[in-house]
Amino acid sequence: MTDANACADESILAVFGEIQTCLLPSRRVLDTPASVELLSAMKFGSTVTSRERPVPLVISPNRLEGVDCNLAQCRPARAGGKRVHVIGTVASRTVVIGGRVLQGSSQTTVVRAGGSDRQPWAHYLSRPGTVEAVSGSASSGSLVDGYLRPSAEDLLDLTSICGRMSNLTRVDPRLDQRIPFRRAGTTRLRWAVEVGEPTKHALPFSFRLDDDTVRSVRIVLPREHIADAQRFCEDLATHDWLLTAIGRVAGRFGVFETQPDAVLDELSPVLDELVPLWMPGAHASPQLRPIWEGLESDPGFTRQWTARVGQLRDRMTTTTLKVLQHSKTHNAGLGGL
Repeated sequence: MTDANACADESILAVFGEIQTCLLPSRRVLDTPASVELLSAMKFGSTVTSRERPVPLVISPNRLEGVDCNLAQCRPARAGGKRVHVIGTVASRTVVIGGRVLQGSSQTTVVRAGGSDRQPWAHYLSRPGTVEAVSGSASSGSLVDGYLRPSAEDLLDLTSICGRMSNLTRVDPRLDQRIPFRRAGTTRLRWAVEVGEPTKHALPFSFRLDDDTVRSVRIVLPREHIADAQRFCEDLATHDWLLTAIGRVAGRFGVFETQPDAVLDELSPVLDELVPLWMPGAHASPQLRPIWEGLESDPGFTRQWTARVGQLRDRMTTTTLKVLQHSKTHNAGLGGL
């Protein structure tokens, strides 16, 4: 994790991150020791963090990637803003939730540089997960607005960095590349923290669905809570992916209308392996858990989840009854021969 406290004596402008969430490409659910072994390959000799409760969670050590690029600004009174040149590193890690869900997670903290001169790379490597703004004036809000807009080619590209981190685990030979159900897909959650005290004029949190797979999150946090943002957003990305994945499974019912065995093969692992992972806010810091209360009110994450799970369980029950009825009819027909 980027140590925001290491920047406590500097002017933190913003924190940017991206999380890509998908199904772990393994037929079996990994137990915690197996997940720890898997993520140990991310950085040999470094400690993997794990916990068993309330939901098994394993987090790899950070890997750094150097960046030398621009950040966009978006000012309310203008169509755009002057770009800010930054140099530094992005910290990325891999997360396994419940031995079934995989995340690549990247973040960097933007701070003002002490001057406009470029420093040796040893300077930037000594400050993991931090980029220094070496040119251009910027405000926290304009940088956050610029980051959450569609990006250009020469801007900070956390999507590629995060994707590379996730792929390092996905192609690990210890994974058999067999997934238990189809079309779970990958979601991207892009998040940004604006530094400041939430007021009635600045919403402390916003969550937006940009399209079928991309989400944007904006949070206003005081400096002392910035370090909690990444874990909160990883938790949010997990539950958004769970809700998206289960919706995709439900949407495939028509494909198997005449294949009851295929329906059962699809639904069983979803209900057995994904449903137990639903625990909003379980791994979030106490300071940020109140945000979940707003999400439960609107758009009502758990209400949607409960409705979807009920739909899948009802479908599994009716399909099972059809299979039993068909089997009974078939056996009766054989008995008359």
